[in-house]
Amino acid sequence: MRFKVPKDVDIEDRIVGPLTVKQLVWLGGGGGICLLLWKLIEFQVFVFVGIVIMSLSAAFAFVRPYNQSLVAFCGSVLLYLSKPKLYIWRRIEMAFPKSNQTARNSKNDLIMVMKKGLSASEAEGLAETLDASGKS
Repeated sequence: MRFKVPKDVDIEDRIVGPLTVKQLVWLGGGGGICLLLWKLIEFQVFVFVGIVIMSLSAAFAFVRPYNQSLVAFCGSVLLYLSKPKLYIWRRIEMAFPKSNQTARNSKNDLIMVMKKGLSASEAEGLAETLDASGKS
């Protein structure tokens, strides 16, 4: 039995005609703000402010630059503008001693390590211990 697998899973569902839920919310929000302003301010000011608000809400509802919502696009633009454009590398000072001091110390340590050695009997005892899986 074969099943049909949906191919357009990234397309939003249409609620009213060609409008999605997000588009309805943006347009309804803009219309609600315009309704409040119509009751609160003078008509001449309302016409100008209402045109601006409805054009902004229509832009947020329908404009999709680079296939992303206008809200996400504006957020990306603000992040880009707020971060520095030029990265300058700066050396981080480490808590290690200077190179000439390490050379002197490493030579002394190296000499001490070279002086420390195993005698033949100690090596045989160590080999027997390892062969016996650590049991003495």
